[in-house]
Amino acid sequence: MNISLSFASMICRDVVTQADFYRDLFDLPETVELASEHFRALRIGDTSLGFNAPQAISLLDLPESTPLGGVTTTFWTFEVDTDDQVDALTKKAVSTGAVCIKEPYTTYYGSHQSVLLDLEGNAFRINNTN
Repeated sequence: MNISLSFASMICRDVVTQADFYRDLFDLPETVELASEHFRALRIGDTSLGFNAPQAISLLDLPESTPLGGVTTTFWTFEVDTDDQVDALTKKAVSTGAVCIKEPYTTYYGSHQSVLLDLEGNAFRINNTN
């Protein structure tokens, strides 16, 4: 059996703004052939980051109470090559509207990492594993 992660998706209020934020921050290519008024996707390695409009809640038969934005029970971690890139991308994210929750620091497991909230309040990390 071969298992891989094809999509990591979020449901958001504004798919275009959210996708543009991550595309511009990390210089990720858009998967244009998947774009619609209800969905955008960015490519990162073999995985697509998906941005679904609220209509996905009913399409997926999720509970109507499914929250939009401000979700911190799951988060994406973006791995970069150096500590300096963590620092620079953290500043770039904040300059484009993200909120820095935890400035770049060294974790107990030796990574250099920052914790942020995107434009809709979803948590994400920028990380360099030393």
